[in-house]
Amino acid sequence: MEIKMKRSYIICLGLVLTVSCKELTDLEVLASAPTRCTYEHAYDMLGAHCGGLRLTKIPSLRGGIEILDFSDNKLLEIHAETLSSYSSIKFLYLSENQIYMIDKDAFASLSYLETLDLSKNVILALPDSLFQLPSLRKLYLNGNPLLHMSFKDLIITKPIQAPLELLDLSDCKLDKLPDWGILPNLVLYNISQNPLTTLEPQHFSTMCKLAKVDLTESIDKLKLCELKATVIWFQEKNVYFHLNDYNRLNSREFDNCPKPEISATLNASYHLCESVYTQVQNIKTSRRTWLTIGGGLAGFLVGFVLLLYIMHRHNVAQTKRTAKEKTTAADKNATTNLLNDVS
Repeated sequence: MEIKMKRSYIICLGLVLTVSCKELTDLEVLASAPTRCTYEHAYDMLGAHCGGLRLTKIPSLRGGIEILDFSDNKLLEIHAETLSSYSSIKFLYLSENQIYMIDKDAFASLSYLETLDLSKNVILALPDSLFQLPSLRKLYLNGNPLLHMSFKDLIITKPIQAPLELLDLSDCKLDKLPDWGILPNLVLYNISQNPLTTLEPQHFSTMCKLAKVDLTESIDKLKLCELKATVIWFQEKNVYFHLNDYNRLNSREFDNCPKPEISATLNASYHLCESVYTQVQNIKTSRRTWLTIGGGLAGFLVGFVLLLYIMHRHNVAQTKRTAKEKTTAADKNATTNLLNDVS
């Protein structure tokens, strides 16, 4: 009996120690969690990590940062001065805040911004200037359930200047997709988890480089025959569209839907998009060519000036050497003449 009691006591003591150690470990983890923004380099860029600090505003940070992670905080508004001191930012992550208001010039100073993550906020409206950023390639707006109210009245200056390649509008409660106009660089388009009531091929005809559309849980309310024209358009243009269930489209009912003709307007929009894309690429190529030529000329001029400088230094040194030799020779002659006079 005594042995059993001792054994039970040892087991209980072990359990107590285990629990105490676990609590201590959790406390240590909490104590070691960062309480302010930290800095590190990634891909030769300086980044500031401020995620998960529950901050209500962006603190004063080092200049020259190119990556800012301010996700999982309590930011409510973005004003023109909020980010004006960080014009070198290329990657900005503001997901999982409580952002509801964005000034029209909030991102005006971020001309190098390539990726902007505004997902999982409560944004009421988007400024038109956001779509005119010259370097913006990836825009994440997913998980903003109030955006659908402003998209109905959203007025965007067209054509959009931002060279968007990825646009994520998933889970935004959209029943109709916004009219973006021509998006010649768009490759990935995520419109999943939206209760769409219409899906027209016209919306995609101005996206001539589109490769993938995510429609997961977005077309369940649409009748099969209403999807026929868009599906045919995707197939003709080799656009992969992702669904969680393809059975509806593989049914006899869908096959029996009348096959609509692709209108001339759709093809005209598509070709216009292609011409815009070609024009943009030609401008980029010309710019690179002129930069190459300019760089070559600059290198040639620098080399030429350096050569002239070296030749000048050589001539100066030679002149000094000749003068020194003449002086030395004159001194020798004078010495010889003096010795002859003495003798």
